[in-house]
Amino acid sequence: MAKIYFRNSLGWKNVYAAVGNEKVMLTACEGEDFTFEFESEKYQSVYFENGLGERSGVVYPALLSIGVECKKNEGMGKNLTYLFAQGIEKTGRVDNYVLCDEKNLAHRKDKSKKISVFVPESYDGVTPHDVLYFFDAQNLFALAGDYTKNGDPYGSWQLDVVLSEIHRRYRKNIIVVGIDNADEYRSHELFMNPERFGALSPLATAMPEDDFSKGYLEGLSDFTVGTLHSFIKEKYCVSENNIGIGGSSMGGIAAFYCGLSEMGFYKYVLSYSPAYALYEMSAFENWFEGLDFAKICDKLPKIHIYCGEGDPLERLLVGAAREMKGVLVKFGYPEDKVFETFDLEKPHNEESWRLVLPESFEKLL
Repeated sequence: MAKIYFRNSLGWKNVYAAVGNEKVMLTACEGEDFTFEFESEKYQSVYFENGLGERSGVVYPALLSIGVECKKNEGMGKNLTYLFAQGIEKTGRVDNYVLCDEKNLAHRKDKSKKISVFVPESYDGVTPHDVLYFFDAQNLFALAGDYTKNGDPYGSWQLDVVLSEIHRRYRKNIIVVGIDNADEYRSHELFMNPERFGALSPLATAMPEDDFSKGYLEGLSDFTVGTLHSFIKEKYCVSENNIGIGGSSMGGIAAFYCGLSEMGFYKYVLSYSPAYALYEMSAFENWFEGLDFAKICDKLPKIHIYCGEGDPLERLLVGAAREMKGVLVKFGYPEDKVFETFDLEKPHNEESWRLVLPESFEKLL
């Protein structure tokens, strides 16, 4: 049996859960979520409707107790379906550290980074676990809560919850090493130095609230594969056969750059809503030409590029995201190693990225 939750934020008077050819009317007390249980072995998907033709998206809950929230996307005039967590319990633990690196983090006053390591319940200290490095540790895990100074309505990625499901489905054991990026250095260290990498686009110069001119990503990349990875190997029982890296927005372009810069180290890259558009595409082309993909084909990571189009920011980013696979292939990158997902309805937030995670793991693992 699978249990899922529906939050009726649209104020539907009647709510039905539909599985196969069956519809079940749901009842809930005021202020509570609707709860629906069904045989996941018999029916793999469910959607909700109001009886008047409006419906949520199709949800594939598998074995995971998840939830659905139907929201109105004013820009698109459509309903969006998101996952949310209901009464989440810890599925493992999160260990927190602060690591210093005088050389690679020289741009920071304290020369250090906050690190959060999600250790799943499957970890026994003996069985080697894969490692996934991820930017924006401050909002990766289910119990992270609000992470912006104004309070963020989208909460966390709930990456730990998703990985628990991946473990149940595929028996994949993964430790997530999150790198905190919630400070004044964010736009500095998640971007390449334009003087070395290539010209910034007009979009970058039109965003005065962020400074993309410094570009300390090379140092952060070296910190990750050097100081941080050495620490993780000493502290945990890990395998180096399937290391991944991921991030969204600024973290999405950072994961992309790190994955291709450290050739052979990372086996897969999650590049969500990536900020490729902040550079001229010619900068990427010059970079790719120097990498000579044809000669190092066996070292190239699999890449999943995702972007939505459901709000103004995503629409600014999606053009370059759609273009990137073609540019990679033009310079010799194997087409079967680059996967793309685009969604007209999804905005630029954690809920949208969270929905893509299961697809990424299915494609890349």
